[in-house]
Amino acid sequence: MRICLVSSPTVTEFDPQVAESEAVRLISEQAPIGILTLAAILGQHGITVEVVDLNQTYYRYLRSAAYRRGLDFCSFVARELASRSFDICGFSTICSTYPLTIRIARELKRSHPQSVVMLGGPQASVVDAATLQAFPFIDFIVRGEADETLPLVLAALPDQRRLREIPGVTFRSGGSIVRNPNAPVVLDLDQLPMPAFDQYPKLGECHAVPLELGRGCPFACTFCSTNDFFRRRFRLKSPARVIEQMRIIHRTYGNTRFELIHDMFTVDRKRVVEFCEALLASGERFQWHCSARTDCVDDELIALMARAGCAGMFFGIETGSARLQRLIDKNLDLREAASRVACADRHGIDTTVSLITGFPDETKKDLRDTVDFLMDAARFDAARLQLHLLAPLAGTPIYEQYRGRLQQADILSDISHHGWRQDPADREIIRAHPDIFPNFYSVPTSLDLGYIKELRDFIQHSIPRYRWLMVALHQDNGGLLEVFDAWLLWLQESRPTRRESAGADEAPYYARSEFSQDLLEFVRNRCLRRARNRGPLRALLNFELALNQNPSKPGKKAGAPRLAAGVRIVRLGADYHRILDCLRTREPLAAVPASRVLIATREIGNQKLEVTRPSPLAAQLLASCNGISGPKQIARGLRLPKDIAGIPGPKVCLLGLATLRQQGLIE
Repeated sequence: MRICLVSSPTVTEFDPQVAESEAVRLISEQAPIGILTLAAILGQHGITVEVVDLNQTYYRYLRSAAYRRGLDFCSFVARELASRSFDICGFSTICSTYPLTIRIARELKRSHPQSVVMLGGPQASVVDAATLQAFPFIDFIVRGEADETLPLVLAALPDQRRLREIPGVTFRSGGSIVRNPNAPVVLDLDQLPMPAFDQYPKLGECHAVPLELGRGCPFACTFCSTNDFFRRRFRLKSPARVIEQMRIIHRTYGNTRFELIHDMFTVDRKRVVEFCEALLASGERFQWHCSARTDCVDDELIALMARAGCAGMFFGIETGSARLQRLIDKNLDLREAASRVACADRHGIDTTVSLITGFPDETKKDLRDTVDFLMDAARFDAARLQLHLLAPLAGTPIYEQYRGRLQQADILSDISHHGWRQDPADREIIRAHPDIFPNFYSVPTSLDLGYIKELRDFIQHSIPRYRWLMVALHQDNGGLLEVFDAWLLWLQESRPTRRESAGADEAPYYARSEFSQDLLEFVRNRCLRRARNRGPLRALLNFELALNQNPSKPGKKAGAPRLAAGVRIVRLGADYHRILDCLRTREPLAAVPASRVLIATREIGNQKLEVTRPSPLAAQLLASCNGISGPKQIARGLRLPKDIAGIPGPKVCLLGLATLRQQGLIE
């Protein structure tokens, strides 16, 4: 028996330009841990398994002649699968790409009519009966945790009498749908084998290797489907088992960074301490990321996690409104949540701060509270900010409450990063089967969906590029939501056609360079006039304007020093670093006096920018390094500080230039 296991795609909805961005590529390179674990289990039963990762397939598609000819991704995948030999094809599923998975399965059945097509994973599990009823080319759905169920299903085929005895399976029998009782969860996760990473040849190139740490969340947030899939049974692998797998991967592939997969690792504080202490005792220097609730960690635990190699934490805050925290059964203390983000930052742990808007009964005040929480988190350099639109996930309390009143618009929810583009074929089946694809709909809300989607786009594309300018606007212009309202008015008056629908091969407005240019123009023409502290805000604006300009080309005279590639010098009317200090600590910008300051910026790896304030002497030298003036000419124009006035100018110049070259600022 040969089986092909196909992972859920996560990046295929993105515009190709966006798909090539660093953030999306980091998402795409994560090994499909669930599929690889099933492949290892089936291998133990003597079953030949081939794994197909659709994220990697998508990038291969973008570089193919088929893409240039206009072939759609679904057809591309179907052709690739048609060339393979297998008896059974199993697809994992997630809500955001479920329509695409269904379409691929349909094309596969056409090319392999004798093959068995089955689905598993979170989305198929919760809409299993409706999926089989609507799509006759799907033969089976394995619900919930498939580690023990899938081998039993494969052994029972094609005897339907035996299938009826296997829990956790939904299948078609004659003209009816048979839904067996739920299967029990896997209690001893240590017994699961190492994922079949040999089926993922690019593992050594991954930024971080995913490893399953445990399963199950004991909480019951009204918008979340995780607790249903894992039956709310909280389980963890033993520290020894996890560290053993980390060591094997390090020895085999060289990786030292890990994404420890568990929706709520820190629920059991004692177990977290055990893991951290075991990792410290092992002597290994691994870095790892995890997810946590802010009320399930404390300052002491965060400090221990940092010492044990924790480099990143995902915090699902969900809403900055205390009122909504109660309504959605999240029940976080928001002041405590903010404190935990700050504590993680102090210990050098990167954080992802994730919030959602579009809840039922959400008011403008609730939205303002959410944006305020997000912007306060933006004051931490290492905080990555997310603002999602609520998606009513199938099987969740919110979906069950509003299932008869869901609304579909061209604005699609994106809790799982979809919404950049939707294939017309996807839209067709979404409209035909709202009960199967409810996450593409919205729940009734008092907020305007167009407004909150545009707010999300505005935040998503402004903060990564202009973080400190946006924090300053938030602090000095009455809050970012008020700034956004002023932006919409300015855009309507000054750029009335900018937001028109993008063409088939064009990115949306907020992802294009026009938005970046318009935003700076808006700050100059509208926000500066209303700012309480214009000097610091103008300095931040001029800083960004300078970075947006194409640098002047230096001369190429032999022996004449010039700025190194990627280095700029910027003159400002206030101390840039003092401004940032005030923004980080919420100190009024009035505390920053006007002063003439020269700073140097240098592009370093991963799209990061290093900003330094040279000494007065170094500033003079940098300003003179134009590729035309030689050292002797530069030396004649130097104004030497009093403490070195007795040293010959040429000698000072040569020493200074040598130092700047050593620092990588000139060449």
